[in-house]
Amino acid sequence: MRAALIRKHGDPSVLHLEDIPVPRPGRGELLIKMLSTSVNHRDVWIRKGHPHPAYHVDLPTVLGVDVCGVIEEIGADVDPMFKPGNRIIANPYIPCGKCDHCRRGEFQYCPYFTVYNGSYAEYAVISANNAVNINDDVPITHAAAFPNSYITAWQMLVGKANVGPADTVFVWAGTSGLGSAAIEIAKLAGARVVTSAGTEAKRDMLKGYHPDLILDHYKPDMVKQIMDFTDGKGASIVFEHVGKSSWQRTLEMCAVGGTIVTAGATSGDEVTMDITYAFVKQIRILGSRLGTMKDLADSVRHLNSGYFKPLIGRALPLEEIVQAHELMEAGKIIGKITLEY
Repeated sequence: MRAALIRKHGDPSVLHLEDIPVPRPGRGELLIKMLSTSVNHRDVWIRKGHPHPAYHVDLPTVLGVDVCGVIEEIGADVDPMFKPGNRIIANPYIPCGKCDHCRRGEFQYCPYFTVYNGSYAEYAVISANNAVNINDDVPITHAAAFPNSYITAWQMLVGKANVGPADTVFVWAGTSGLGSAAIEIAKLAGARVVTSAGTEAKRDMLKGYHPDLILDHYKPDMVKQIMDFTDGKGASIVFEHVGKSSWQRTLEMCAVGGTIVTAGATSGDEVTMDITYAFVKQIRILGSRLGTMKDLADSVRHLNSGYFKPLIGRALPLEEIVQAHELMEAGKIIGKITLEY
């Protein structure tokens, strides 16, 4: 089968398309004939050799976390709800199942979790425990863009921040995969949504998601605009996934007693902040990562119904994986980049 491998860390040119053997499913596993996947910042960070242990992989490796395809073969002892020909997606988050947190059902806090890699290939083997069936009428690009972004955003807003109709949610970078997912989830919960984008084209695109206010996050008075819109209260939930370039403004716009929930650092890991904002306003700062099978089960209903419509910026063939990573790093694409097979 064809697969995009990295044998060393570096720029996008280290990605090479190679022929490797088709994997075989073991006990409790499914062999998936891939239809599509998407490119995530996590893939870029791993490719570059990010120093944090959460991004360590043994080389060579096939990157890619979003599995979307058709069941080709089924291993032993798999739930009969999975049948050859079923279309599935999979949760890339894999808790250990053995630690104290997992034994208490607190899978989100497993300290020994791993994250699936291997979707940049024509076939993938996954645990059936991480898979869910999806409707045949879900567009392939939507299914491919869903797992990492929407499960993560669901855990952030529903699992961590307990979003509801009384909230005003600010979503940084609304045209990103994670940002557009957050807008849809917050609107589903009945919250008011304010979001941002850095270009006129991106702000025009965001109108299709019907947020209550769209702002230019490069404008120096953006925080003032948020405070004016909320009658001086600020956002009760700030959906943070940008990091270095946004963190101080995140603190400033967050309401008294509000929540900052963070699961990314696309502009840089190291931040400076005026800590006084945090304790005077009694802000909760919650870290989050990926999401559980409950998050997937709860959110996939809205993918199957057609309510969730992931924002797709570009669909490319697997052969153009280098260009896909170049586009992701350049930040010029509005929405997710998907790969098709």
